[in-house]
Amino acid sequence: MKTKLQKKFDENQGTITAAVIEDALYYGYDEPQQFFEDLLQHGCQWGTVSSMIYYYDTHKFYDKHYDEIEDIRLELQEEWILWNEPIDSDLKNYYAWLAYEHVAYNIYNELEMEGS
Repeated sequence: MKTKLQKKFDENQGTITAAVIEDALYYGYDEPQQFFEDLLQHGCQWGTVSSMIYYYDTHKFYDKHYDEIEDIRLELQEEWILWNEPIDSDLKNYYAWLAYEHVAYNIYNELEMEGS
């Protein structure tokens, strides 16, 4: 899995995909699969991703990846996965977590289908 993730990281520099993979490969886990499983079970809100805990960090992430986050938000709305319901928390934080978790879910499923 590490080799496939490294290749995907190299191909996606500057994207949310690269940010997720960087965290999976280099921060706190011996095996990337455990990172994905913890994240997908608990989400960012549990502090699973150290780079996505504080508003300062999630706002920076949101600002850096705004266009990509907006594409994800619109995609999820079109698929009726995300509704236009009121959000009772910080919007930048909410959408940064949403996009990060969505991309992580897609990476994990892609690797699982490839038999990593």
